[in-house]
Amino acid sequence: MPLIDYSVADGVCVLRLNAPPFNWITLPLLDELRVAVRRANLDAEVRRLVIMGDAGRFSAGADVALFRDIRSAEDAVRISRIFQEAFQEIEDSAKPVVAAVAGKTPGGALELALACHGRVCEPGTLFSMPEVTLGINPGAGGTQRLPRLVGVEPALNLLLTGQALNADAALALGLVDAVCSADDLVRCASSVETLRKTRESADRIADHTANAAALAAAVQRDAATGRPEFVAPSAIIEAVQTGLSESFEAGLRAEQDQFARCMATPATRNKIYVFFARRDLAKVPDLTGISARAVTRVAVIGMGSMGVGIAQAVMQAGLPVTVTDADPSALENGRQRIRESLEKRVAQGRLSPERLTKMLTLFSATTDWQEIGRADLVIEAVFEDVAVKRTVLGQAGRAVSDHALIASNTSTISLDTLAEGVKQPERFVGLHFFNPAQVMPLLEVIRRDGTSAETVASAMQFAKTLGKTPILVRNREGFVVNRIFIPYLKEAFSLLEDGAEASAIDQAMVAFGFPMGPLTLIDMAGIDILALTDAVLRRAFPWHGDLSAIVAAMVEGGWLGQKRGAGVYLYASGNRERRANPAAQEIFAAERQRAGKLPRTVGADEITQRLVMRMVAEAFRVLEEGLAQRESDIDAAMVLGSGFPDWRGGGLKYARDLGLENVLRQLEMLEKQLGKRFAPCKMLREIKGT
Repeated sequence: MPLIDYSVADGVCVLRLNAPPFNWITLPLLDELRVAVRRANLDAEVRRLVIMGDAGRFSAGADVALFRDIRSAEDAVRISRIFQEAFQEIEDSAKPVVAAVAGKTPGGALELALACHGRVCEPGTLFSMPEVTLGINPGAGGTQRLPRLVGVEPALNLLLTGQALNADAALALGLVDAVCSADDLVRCASSVETLRKTRESADRIADHTANAAALAAAVQRDAATGRPEFVAPSAIIEAVQTGLSESFEAGLRAEQDQFARCMATPATRNKIYVFFARRDLAKVPDLTGISARAVTRVAVIGMGSMGVGIAQAVMQAGLPVTVTDADPSALENGRQRIRESLEKRVAQGRLSPERLTKMLTLFSATTDWQEIGRADLVIEAVFEDVAVKRTVLGQAGRAVSDHALIASNTSTISLDTLAEGVKQPERFVGLHFFNPAQVMPLLEVIRRDGTSAETVASAMQFAKTLGKTPILVRNREGFVVNRIFIPYLKEAFSLLEDGAEASAIDQAMVAFGFPMGPLTLIDMAGIDILALTDAVLRRAFPWHGDLSAIVAAMVEGGWLGQKRGAGVYLYASGNRERRANPAAQEIFAAERQRAGKLPRTVGADEITQRLVMRMVAEAFRVLEEGLAQRESDIDAAMVLGSGFPDWRGGGLKYARDLGLENVLRQLEMLEKQLGKRFAPCKMLREIKGT
């Protein structure tokens, strides 16, 4: 099957990308595109060429699988040059070429459009240059053509943030020449009058003072991030600057060299590793050929923070949701919280008022169990208590049809324990959302031995419907993410007990690459939640050791975190800005004294080592027990579910990069100093030399 469909009508040659489902730009597609452009230039009937994709999609960009073939700087330069030369041939076409664009148009797809002599798009089109998020610079001419088309400052904003530009904004900037309906794309592309080679456009880069100011501001922003591991921003800036100060051709060569420079860094290689790990999460070989049940109506039981977030996630996916709770005030409060959250998205420009109105019609609330009877899927999201959950799950099973799926949002409790109250337990599955459920990208799909393959396939498909990244895990207390993450949070309190300052603990982990420190995070989640969660995990995994007495003292004193205005830190009403909490510091000091620990200075290196190695040790135990399908699944889950920095690759990849001999040595030392919680598992001892 050809990758480019070639057709001619009324003097217009339409070259339609034909590589479903995403129209990835591969090397074979580039070859066929070049041949098609040459053919059209020799065809006497052709006056103009239009490059487009299928309905609603132009292209998802360059095929990132090409990164797996890059082993050296020469490989990187070669790949970049192939793309540049292919797009150069399009730009050099003697007959005008117009891109007719639709849908998300990222990276290489946008670079292809930039190489055309004109561009039109559908109203819902989104343009972006997301390469920087993978730790690389655009390598197919994007750093050269984009500034010439829209100006240096707007181009740098797109190149350095990866943010998307909608159709109206693209039109205002001059990125596209017209916005037209899907049915009118070809006619619109055929009538674009202002046609020119982008590389020869100079009016948007003529103001040298403005160019210099934009470049200087970009350099300053890059320096302010304090992340020398990331070379992509500086690579982008340098390529843009070279193209402006020297020539378009010099800029292309700089693009090649900078791409090779980026690909040589561990941070970029790890980001790409995580990218592929995320893509592989949904691949479940033993579900091949298993049909998933359609989920068209959802019920959520429990209107606490998780139930509210899950209900909103369902609404955002366009599905009707019925929520139920024994407390009518909880239902009304949940309704209001969802409305406020969605209205905030409207105010931010991320949701249209029309879509908000439609979403709100998808929500219904009831205290009557019979009202959930039409649901295809019921999600239990009540308090993390075995007896309560069993009761609720039993009632849910009786309220819905025998074909409906039943799920628990438990974060720690074994599904085998909860399944005892479920009618037809083969349809029972775990769906562990992360807080806030309407935002967090990961969804753990937990399969117990008694769960049917059809149920698992349906749960995985439902996760994708919500726009989540699903990871399939085996049933074991804490599953994957909490199994690894709770020990990390516990260790933060152990460090407090040993004399470390709360702010120093958080600063050390932010410096390591986490979006926030462990104590800030547990203040957000609730210190009482940590105590309850750890009680389950400690019974299942005795080597985790005791939770610091600081936690019990804080819970007893009501210092639970942001929901009470104070936890490890103090918070002003309506403000999440942290301040020191003198009462908490008194608790830290009292518990140190009670434990007989002398005051000492705990440096950033010790903090980082203990917290990271605590996660690494547990991640290898999870791997040893086979709780995930692949080692890379665990790394992806750590990145998406716990905030482990993607540029470090996840806990297991980070350990392999350090060297397993080194990791084993550190864990054995920590075990000797601090106890069994750091003991390396048998698998780690055996694979240390691999």
